[in-house]
Amino acid sequence: MALATVLAIAGADGAFGETKFTPASGPGCKDESKDELGLWTCPGPAGYAVRFADEGNIVSLTIAPRRSIEKQQGPTAQWRGAGKAFGDKVQWIMRTGVPKAAVIRTWRRPEGDDESEIQELSVFAINGERACLYAAIDIRADKANEAALARAEQAADSRCPEK
Repeated sequence: MALATVLAIAGADGAFGETKFTPASGPGCKDESKDELGLWTCPGPAGYAVRFADEGNIVSLTIAPRRSIEKQQGPTAQWRGAGKAFGDKVQWIMRTGVPKAAVIRTWRRPEGDDESEIQELSVFAINGERACLYAAIDIRADKANEAALARAEQAADSRCPEK
């Protein structure tokens, strides 16, 4: 059954990408945190990286090639953080050895609600130097992991809007 799902997502043309996982924190990451700001950058595959920032109420992440991650004009995504804010690992969807999409578990607060938290699988499209939020799957949804992987495969074939 699982193989049938993978083949269905892949389609007849075999475009299904390779998947890699990298940590979203830990000893392999560069920690640049200061008082009142958690800031760390973790390496991804093929020269990419993810920069995480946690200012307390507001969190963000930036996905870009490692050589240009500090030069980005703003974060890939930013939200009101809750709970852990970021999951433990990043799942990368690769095409011909290049990251084209990423998935990470995130925690956020809904607008106007300081008590609740929403846990999601955030899906990002990656187009070279640019990355953008493509979809968010509620972790409580039926087959959330499979849905996030399917959306990541779609994201890998999509373009981020020009800023």
